[in-house]
Amino acid sequence: MDVIVIGCGAAGVAAMRKLHDAGLQVLGLEAAERIGGRVCSVEFGDKFIDIGAAWCHGEKDNKVFELANPLDLLGRPAPDNKFYLLSDGKTVAADIAEEILAALDDEVAKADKYNSRTISECVRQAQHTNEIFKRNPKLSRSFVEFFERNNHLGGQNDAKTGKSLRGLIEVWNSEGEFMLNWKGRGYKTILDVLLNKVPDPTKEIPLKILLNKEVENIRWGTNHRGLDNPLVQVTCKDGSLYAAKSVIVTLSVGVLKERYANLFNPPLPVEKVKSLQNLEMCILDKIYIEFEKPWWPESPANFTLLWRDEDKAKFSAGDKWVTEIYGLLSVDYHPNVLLAWIYGNGAELMEKLSEEEVKAGVQKLIDTVLKKQFDVTPIKRILRSQWALNPLARGSYAHRTAILEENGGSAITLSEPLYRSNRFPVVCFAGEATSHHRHTAVHGAIESGFREAERLIESFQRLV
Repeated sequence: MDVIVIGCGAAGVAAMRKLHDAGLQVLGLEAAERIGGRVCSVEFGDKFIDIGAAWCHGEKDNKVFELANPLDLLGRPAPDNKFYLLSDGKTVAADIAEEILAALDDEVAKADKYNSRTISECVRQAQHTNEIFKRNPKLSRSFVEFFERNNHLGGQNDAKTGKSLRGLIEVWNSEGEFMLNWKGRGYKTILDVLLNKVPDPTKEIPLKILLNKEVENIRWGTNHRGLDNPLVQVTCKDGSLYAAKSVIVTLSVGVLKERYANLFNPPLPVEKVKSLQNLEMCILDKIYIEFEKPWWPESPANFTLLWRDEDKAKFSAGDKWVTEIYGLLSVDYHPNVLLAWIYGNGAELMEKLSEEEVKAGVQKLIDTVLKKQFDVTPIKRILRSQWALNPLARGSYAHRTAILEENGGSAITLSEPLYRSNRFPVVCFAGEATSHHRHTAVHGAIESGFREAERLIESFQRLV
C-alpha cells in the first residue's frame, strides 16, 4: 500500500476518496463492524435516525454542504415552536426567557477571549453583575445551568477542563442555516456521497476497507543498521500486520488520550502529547423517545427544561441523571418522536443503565414536568447513544480547555505530521479535533481528511 487510513469515519473515508482519485493505493482499517465512526444512522420505522451527528451545520465554507446540496440531499427546517418549562411543569413567558438567554449570549460575546478563562466562569460571574439576571436570581440560575448544558461547556468535575473563551475565536462557524436535515435518510448519506454511491449506486468507488481491524501498534520510525525503514508497520489486535509508505490516523481525541502511549513506536513528540492531554472530549448523548402519537401542540417543537433545586430533590440518587436532561426536540421526518438531550455527568450515568431503566427515567421526567400541562401519550420505545462508553469514540467531540490555554497545545499542533529524515510525512493526523478552525463538526472532519490526503499526494509527487 501507499497509504493506510486508520479509522474509517467521515475523515477517513474523505481521505481515502481523494487518495483513490489521485491513483494511490490505499487501505482502510476500521475497528468497528461498520464505517462512519461518530456518524451513525440507524433504521427507525421507515426512515433513519442519527445516533451521532444529525445536522449539516451551516452552508458557507462547509464541505458537507458543498458535497450534498448540489444533489438536493438537504432539507431546511421550519421555524420551531419554543416552550420554556420549569421543572415543576409551569411555563416561563417567552419574552422573559428570551431576554435572559440574549443576556447570556451578550455576556459571552463581550468577554475578553485572549486569556485562559472558561465560558462557564464568564456566565456564572455575570449572574452577580448583570441587571437582567439580578431581577430574578433564582430563575436566572436555572437558565445559566441550561446554557452550560446546551452549549456543552464542560468542567463539571474540574473547572480547568471546561471550554475556554479563546476557543470561541479558534472555532469558525459556517454561515447559513444551522440545522439542515437529511430528509430522513440520515447523516450516513454523506458517506455514500464520498463513496460515489449517491446519486448512482452503480458508480460506487471500490475502496478497500477492512472491518473489525482494531489497530494496536503503529511502528513508524524503525531503524535497521542505521537506515530508516521505508515502511510504516501497522499491527492489529487480531495479529494481522500491514505496511505502507504512510498512514493517516483519524482516531478520536478520546481514544488517542487512552492509547497514545502504547499505540506509537517511537512515542509521539512531547508537543503532540501535550495537545492530546489538554484537549477534552465532550460527553453529549441523545435519547430518542417514540410515542404512540404526537402530543405536543405544534411541530417542530423545542422544549427548554429549567431545573429548580427543590424539584431535583424529588429524584433519588439513582434517578439524579434525569435532572440533567435539558431539552426536548421534535425530529424531522419522525412525527411521533422527541429527542431528549443529556450532557456531561448525567449522560455518563445514563449510559451505564439498561434501556428499561432509561425508559423508566424518561417516564419519571414526563410525569414530573410534562404531564401537568400536556396530555402525553404512552411511550412505545426509546433509543439512546452511549458515546462515552464506546471504546472507539470515548466522547462526542473535542474542545479547547482552560488547561490547554494555560499549558499549550492546539488543533494545529495535533494535525502536524510525523516526518522521516527526508521530510516525507510518514504519520498524518485527521479527524474533527485536528481541523484548524472547524473542529466539533463533520464538515471539519471531512475537511481534515481532504487536507491530509492532499498533503500526501503532493509528497508522493515529489518522490517521483
